[in-house]
Order: sequence, then C-alpha cells, then structure tokens
Amino acid sequence: MVLLHTQQTVKYFRGLLIFVVRSLPCSTAVKVAPAAVWALDYCLTFEDEVRLFTSIGPSWNIATVMFIIARYSPMAWIVNDIYSTLAPQLTIGTCLTTYRVAGITIFLMLVATEGLLLIRTLALWHDNRKIKRILFAVYLLVVVSLVTCGILLEIPLKSVCVNTSTLSSVEDATRVERLIMGQFVSSALFELTAIIATLYHSIRLRSTGVRTVSKLVSTLWKGSFLYALSLLVISVANIATLSLPISDGQNGMLDVFQGVLHGVLASRILFDLRAQATDRNEEHASNVQLTSYISRFTSQIPTSVPLENNA
Repeated sequence: MVLLHTQQTVKYFRGLLIFVVRSLPCSTAVKVAPAAVWALDYCLTFEDEVRLFTSIGPSWNIATVMFIIARYSPMAWIVNDIYSTLAPQLTIGTCLTTYRVAGITIFLMLVATEGLLLIRTLALWHDNRKIKRILFAVYLLVVVSLVTCGILLEIPLKSVCVNTSTLSSVEDATRVERLIMGQFVSSALFELTAIIATLYHSIRLRSTGVRTVSKLVSTLWKGSFLYALSLLVISVANIATLSLPISDGQNGMLDVFQGVLHGVLASRILFDLRAQATDRNEEHASNVQLTSYISRFTSQIPTSVPLENNA
C-alpha cells in the first residue's frame, strides 16, 4: 500500500514538474521548479526516509547531522523564497528576516553538503595522511570563507531592504549578490579540490603499476568523481547567473535550484557510501582497511540498507 501510494505521488509530482517547465515563464518556473524537484526526490526516497527516522536512535554523529541538514534545509530555503516572492510588500524587518533566513540556510546547506563530499573523498584516501590533511585544510578554508561572507552580508542588508531605489541601495544590492556569489565560489573551490583529489588517486594507482582495482574502490572512485563534478557544474552555473547585472532581473535565478540539487546529491552521496559498506563481504582481504574506514564513517548514518553483520 505504501509503495503504491509512493508511485502515485511520484507520478503526480512528475506531471507537475513537466507542467511547470512547459507552462510558466522561465523566471517563474525557476522559482517553482525547485519545490517540485525536492518533492519528487523525497517521494522517490519516501520509504528510505521512514527507515531513516526509525533507525537514527539516541546517538547522532557528525555525518548524521550533516545528512539531516543537507536533506531538509533546501525546503526552508524554498518556503522563504516563495514567501519573499509572493508577498505584496515586505517591511524592512520582514525583508531583513528573509535575507537572514536565506543566508543561514545557504551556510548550513553548503557546509553539510561539502562535508559529506569530504567524508566520501576521505574514504578514497584512507591510507594517505598527507592528502587527508590537505582536504581537511581546504574544507576548513571554505567554512571560514562562508562565515566571513555571511558576516559581511549584514552590513549592506538594511540599505537593500529600503523601498526607495537609490544609487547607494543599488550598489549595496550588488555587493550582497557578490558576497552570496563568494559563498558559492568557496563551495565550488572544494568541489574542484575533490575532483582533483579523485583524479589524482586514479593516476597514482596507475603510476605505481596497479592496473586493476577492486569493485569497491572502482565504485567509490567513479561515484566520488560523478558527485563532485555534478556539484561543481551546478555551482558554476549559479555563479554565472549571480554575476549578471541586477538591472537584468535574471541574476541569482538558479540559487534556490542549486540548493535543492545540492541537498539531493548530498543525500545520494551518503546513501551510496553506506550501500558500498554493506558490500564489503564481497571484497578481497586487501580491502579490509578501506571497508573498515568506510564503515567507521557510516556506522551511525541512517539509511534504508542496514549494515550486515560480518561476524
């Protein structure tokens, strides 16, 4: 019954998404489509989400927290964006609140998404302390950059929320857009770092004469590259729209869409990593260290596929 209900709901939201893309103007569709995409993905993983909440238990680790934030923060961003778009006229206080909610949501979502990508990349480099330190350093640099941009955003916000349009308010609005773009540039920096680290891992194996790798390593490598590349493409596309002049009215049109796709891909990163840990019985003894490393990160991560007992 649950499966049938899920299939019917997926069919409904898929039709809604097609209707939105075909019927609404581009500027309106990019505002509404993220909600349909998030709802569609949620319905596709509805049963996984039910098992998630029944398997969390009393103890949470950092990966669990990142998963919850990455999975559900886009919805808060969507609601906030729809409210600010449909509201006839926002007061200065309400305008400041919507900007701050969006800023906090962006920060939490990017930190969580890149954190999950970090965990996956660390699993690939489980035996190289130097590379792991570099990845941690880049991630911390990105977090510091996100915090800095978020703090600087507070300065020009009041001018942006004033109803009267002046040269100063336009300059402040441009500054706000640039700071938001800076956050996404920071995110793209880590995604590029993850891609380089993943490619270097493959080159390093081949340079040492390793021509064939285990199924687990191959799947982990391909998945890490695919997820990091997808996140980077989304970030670059959003950065391109944020760089457009404010007068065009098209700047930042993909920011909410990027947030939704980041949340969707972040969930897939974790589900896929946990699924790979369940297949460790099929691997050769030489991969015990790798599978142990993956399991250490995923042992408390809620998912639809429980870890098998190897005892």
